[in-house]
Amino acid sequence: MPHVAEKIRDLYQEFGCTAVIRPFSHKDGVTGQTVSVTISPQYSILRVGNREYYFMRESGAFDGTATVEE
Repeated sequence: MPHVAEKIRDLYQEFGCTAVIRPFSHKDGVTGQTVSVTISPQYSILRVGNREYYFMRESGAFDGTATVEE
């Protein structure tokens, strides 16, 4: 019998809901780059090294990139 979380995930996918992701940070042991996700009121921000990728929180739509000085 499928787990309740799997049923909820399937319903989200069926109705085209955006993914829920929690903020995190991870240093890649192979490349040495840090990968992180942060959340703002408007965006979910994926950062890989010094590049940021912005996704609208409500729709999940990609909205642009930025380069961050380190």
